[in-house]
Formats: sequence, structure tokens, C-alpha cells
Amino acid sequence: MNEGAYHILLLIAVALIVLPAALISLCCLLAPFLRGPEDTFLLSVSRLLNSVYCRIYHQLKVVTRNDSIPESGPFILVANHTSGTDPMLVGYLTKRWVHYLMAREYHETFGMHWYFNAMGAIPVNRDGNDLRATRTALRLLKEGKGIGLFPQGGIRAPEELESEDAAKMGAAMFALWSGAPLIPVYIKGAPAFDSILLGIICPSRSRLYVGEPIHFEDTGKKPSREQIQAAAEKILDGIRLLKEKAETN
Repeated sequence: MNEGAYHILLLIAVALIVLPAALISLCCLLAPFLRGPEDTFLLSVSRLLNSVYCRIYHQLKVVTRNDSIPESGPFILVANHTSGTDPMLVGYLTKRWVHYLMAREYHETFGMHWYFNAMGAIPVNRDGNDLRATRTALRLLKEGKGIGLFPQGGIRAPEELESEDAAKMGAAMFALWSGAPLIPVYIKGAPAFDSILLGIICPSRSRLYVGEPIHFEDTGKKPSREQIQAAAEKILDGIRLLKEKAETN
């Protein structure tokens, strides 16, 4: 290797270390002044880094936006799920603390478990039969917090929104039991990979479409399976409507 090439590689290596370190340091300095209403210090730093990541790396734009997400009180964010970067893109929408439900095997990833705990993520079994996760999510909603989840379950292609069995019942169950407003979001342009890591490291031109809140009447009774299924379809219809708007842009 000639000396010129060596110097170039050295500069690249230094840049890859120095620039992220400088960005993190800057966010640590700014975080106390830009905290959200429910932020811890770590969460406020993560929020600033996420804003930079979304706006620059994914060129994120919020195409349709309203005041759907309340400034206080419980709320539920739901979106289509095509990429490992989706939670970060949706989280960009609000300064409120969003507690995401995530698959237990990802929550317990070596070296990341502490971070997901600090971010308030809720681990859930993939079979959907997880009473502990359900109780945790309902408790947070009762305390006036916000949760986020993806009604389709795992990562799916955009066209799978139209399938008859696309709607899982988790989001509907939480909305019916808590009475919290549910805000649908459609994500367009996120890196579509089955691999979560590839979705996070690949740049994109992502767009967010935010719908009006969906409310369900509190009957005071435990909802039947049929009521939950009907609510789940209504939620998916809200995301599908946003998808139609996105396809015309």
C-alpha cells in the first residue's frame, strides 16, 4: 500500500470515530435544554441523535401531520412495519415517551438489553400469549403514558396490508380496554429488508403520513373476540387509507 492510500484510509478511520463521538458529545450538551416532558437524560440524548439520524440519514419528511398525538394523557401509535428502522421513524413524530412493544428475542439481544430497558421497551412473546406484557402496556396507558406497536406483528411488505389476515388484535385490545386514542401512521420509503440491521444501516428517503385519532366507545364490559377483531380491522383500515394517500403523492 502506498503512502497516499494509507493516509486516506487513516483519515477515513479517524472520521468514523471522531465524527460520531463529536455528535454524541454535542447531543449530551444540548439534551438538558431540549428534553421532552417525560424524558430521562438518556432518552433526551437518544431523541436528539434519532432526529439527526431520521432527518439526515433517511431524509425523513412528515407529509401529512396534525395534532393527533396529545400533549398529555395516554395514546397508542400504530403503523405499518416494513423495516427495522420503523420505530425510530415513528418516534420522530413526538417528544412524548413512546414505549414500544418489541419481540422478546430482540429485547434480550446481548449488549442492547440495558438500552431497551432504559428506553422503556416492552418485551412480548411472538405467539401473542403474554399476559405480563399486556398488563405492563395497560398499566402505562392507565398512567397516562404512550405505547407504540405494529398491528401486523413482524416486518411485512406494503402489499400485505391488503390481506384478510393482516390485522393482529393487540392494538385493538389495548384501545378497547384503555379508551386511549389510537393514532394511525403510514411509513413510506423505509429500507425494506427482512434483516433489522440492514434496515437500520441503509439510507433512504422516508415519508410519514399521520391520520386522525381513532376512538372506540367504552362499553364498560370486557370486549368480545368479535369486537376486538372488528376494531383491529378498523385500525388497519386507517393505515390503508393513509397508504392510498401516499400512493397518490
